[in-house]
Amino acid sequence: MKKLASFILLVFLCMSSIEAQTNLKERTVSVTGMAPLEKIIDNYRIKATLSMDQVYYADTRLENLDQLKKQYFNALKEQGIDISKFEEKEMEYFSLGYQRDGTVLYYETNSKEIAMKLVKTNLQGVSLQFQVKQSVAPEKNKEALEIALKDAMANATLLCKAINTTVGDIISISSNQYKNEDWVSYYTDYQEQFTVSVVYQMK
Repeated sequence: MKKLASFILLVFLCMSSIEAQTNLKERTVSVTGMAPLEKIIDNYRIKATLSMDQVYYADTRLENLDQLKKQYFNALKEQGIDISKFEEKEMEYFSLGYQRDGTVLYYETNSKEIAMKLVKTNLQGVSLQFQVKQSVAPEKNKEALEIALKDAMANATLLCKAINTTVGDIISISSNQYKNEDWVSYYTDYQEQFTVSVVYQMK
């Protein structure tokens, strides 16, 4: 019986030793690296919401939506805008919950000059939304990845140094690699970041 107990104890000690060595090998440090992402604007889109709600009390000369639309289009023609390029989506307007007649118009262009003319032509009864479609060139994506990886290594090194160890090989890596987006609102004060998450072994 004593021999059996001694054998079980020996097996337990061996398993504990193996587990301790395994845990030691599996020590990791997880970090995030970041880099600014350089995007370019490929296309512009102006969303114009025409609503009689906004002119009902403000301008009695406009009696209906047709008059409002005519006034808006005339103003755009004076700026040299081809109004035939507008796409109208009446059902979208009705889904917005306005009380009086109106419509939604979309204009797409790759010309910044035309987009700015559309944005600046703002009349009573017309609400504008400025949207863009952006992309990242493959070489810019690669540059951002390289910078983010260096940032991740620097962060991992700092953490390991704090507990008197060093950074080992990469165990896993993932990123938010940029994919060309659909239409988004245009923000000049927002810098998109390329983010990479890395798990390193600790030596």
